[in-house]
Amino acid sequence: MPSKNVLDEAEQSLSRMQAFDPKSLDRAADLGRQMNFDAAVAPAERVVGLYKRIPVSILPDLIDSQLQVIKSQADSGYNLFKQMLDFSNEQNNAAGVRSSLLEQANKAYDLAFASLWQFVAFAVASATDTSVIEARARATLQNVEDRASELTSSLEERNKAAQQILDHIQKVAAEQGVSQQALFFKTRADEHEAEANNWAKATGALAAVIAAFAIFSAVAFKIDWLRPQNALDAAELLTGKVLLFLTLGTLLALCAKNFLAHKHNSILNRHRQTALQTYRVLVDSASSAGSQDIVLAQAAACIFGSQDTGFSKEGGDSSPGSRSVLELLTKSAVSGAAK
Repeated sequence: MPSKNVLDEAEQSLSRMQAFDPKSLDRAADLGRQMNFDAAVAPAERVVGLYKRIPVSILPDLIDSQLQVIKSQADSGYNLFKQMLDFSNEQNNAAGVRSSLLEQANKAYDLAFASLWQFVAFAVASATDTSVIEARARATLQNVEDRASELTSSLEERNKAAQQILDHIQKVAAEQGVSQQALFFKTRADEHEAEANNWAKATGALAAVIAAFAIFSAVAFKIDWLRPQNALDAAELLTGKVLLFLTLGTLLALCAKNFLAHKHNSILNRHRQTALQTYRVLVDSASSAGSQDIVLAQAAACIFGSQDTGFSKEGGDSSPGSRSVLELLTKSAVSGAAK
């Protein structure tokens, strides 16, 4: 096991050489055509390529002396490249220094290969070792399985959250739909309530008229021009009073009947509105699906069943079509509860 300091230094030096860009040595823009290092680019690419064949992953398998060799050789190569990058036309013996650097660049690969070839071979052997490949494959497969498990768990949690949101949206939509439908019954109840008030006023007015006419009839004989002079006048006066009383009584009965009918329909629609708004509580509190069906059947019978309108003598079960539908609903609910 190599020491940490030696390993870190070797990794740093090797990584620096692998990351070096040989084309940066050209420097034709600032050194000109005669003094640039264009000829050193190709040799530098070979040197950098050699270092790239030594993966950093094999360094922990080497000993300190071998790491020192890699570090020393890499630092030497980088120092040569650094001298080319720092070269100036104005320094002493610039042409001689340039020629020396180019000659070292041409020999750099041979010198580096002589020191590093065994590490390249070790890297190739490690890369093609079946046991190493198998271990890496197992590690990769385990990593994939772990990642897949994490993604599956995450998807399941998101699916649950999405389902909860969907259920909430459906519940809110259902409640809004029920409230909207209940509004229709409320509107009808308000209309019948207004009509009932109008007919109540008409009934009261007619009752007042009849009472006034009765009082007037009781004292009419005291008025001279209304007092009958003979039996025929008395018969005609009596007949007129009877007909007028019958007419006013019929109108009073009609107004009262209309008042009671509209009042009845107002109360009936209020009851249907309340049933439509509250049936959900009974459905949710039911312990089984069969019980819920029974509650729904009863709610449907209450809401949509034929009821006495107040204008006829027939009861709420007078409609064969509605009765048969509700009987089928109730039978289905009871059979579902039995199962």
